[in-house]
Amino acid sequence: MLPVKSLLRCKSLCKSWYTWITKPSFISAHFNYNAALKKSHCILVKRILPEHIQPTESVLSFLSDEISGDDHIPPTEIIIPHFNDFLQMVGPCNGIVCLTDHRDIILCNPSIRDLKVLPAPSFNYPHGLLSTTLGVGFGFDPHSSEYKVIRIAELYKDESGGYRFHSVKVEIYDLTTEFWREIDAVVPCVWPFPCSELLFNGHFHWWANYEDHDGESILSFHISTEVFEQIRLPDACAFPNGSERAFLVLNESIALFLLNTLEQTSFDIWLMTEYGVAESWTKYFTIGSPVQVVRPVVFWKHELLMEKANGQLVSCDLKSQRLKEFQVYGAEESLRALVYSESLVSIKLRSDNN
Repeated sequence: MLPVKSLLRCKSLCKSWYTWITKPSFISAHFNYNAALKKSHCILVKRILPEHIQPTESVLSFLSDEISGDDHIPPTEIIIPHFNDFLQMVGPCNGIVCLTDHRDIILCNPSIRDLKVLPAPSFNYPHGLLSTTLGVGFGFDPHSSEYKVIRIAELYKDESGGYRFHSVKVEIYDLTTEFWREIDAVVPCVWPFPCSELLFNGHFHWWANYEDHDGESILSFHISTEVFEQIRLPDACAFPNGSERAFLVLNESIALFLLNTLEQTSFDIWLMTEYGVAESWTKYFTIGSPVQVVRPVVFWKHELLMEKANGQLVSCDLKSQRLKEFQVYGAEESLRALVYSESLVSIKLRSDNN
């Protein structure tokens, strides 16, 4: 029942307490208890510090679970060492989040300041081909008791005439074996823009662009079966040039967010009420667009947290549509946020500890 901070202190009191607190069964029971009662829930914000702060660093910040409280209280901050410009943050999974700049990938449990840098894939690609990361996913397979990192990589040639696309590969890193492996799958290119990657319902999701008549869709990957599927978007949903799109979790469903950044008149929220069924998409809400809001970052209770054009974090109450500003700033387009529950899970432990 104690918070992680108190338990970390207790570990240093005596050997018997250390043994108990580091037991896999205790770690699992502690996380499940807090998750079930939604204790220790907060907002975990990733941002890149603005350029006027030197040196530029990626920072994780915890915001209180009572976001309607005093917004002038500075958040608790954790500097991510050795990395300056991580863009995406995915998860959380049992308190662990995955960070990537589409070159390097790290796993981090910010509750216990635990961090692991994944080795770069060492596959022998065909001669002359280079690799870049399009999208990253992360989740836990309850059947095999393994944590998995999924990398969707683009293979290309850098010729004298410029870039030339070749193919898309899917690679998986298992924390148990600590090795990368390839899987045989044909997938479309995914788009690594903000809020385009989501862990939900035992699947990981990316915003994808199918080259055939299907156009934009959601690419779904089942963590356990390692099977990809396509989830179509609402037929009535249009994506004009200059629009911001994202998908988040709202009311235990995938929520699609659409904002026309050119007109800035309003934004729509769609809910997929039955998972995986395109026909179940329903327009849930239309909100008058707050001034200078450029993208959403996360839903929390009845509020939508968003980023303003100046990099400031703001929230909009979906009931009253009242806007509130937080004293949290980042470099433009660098804010990411997750609903987070603290845990004692160590990345350095084998995944069978859970």
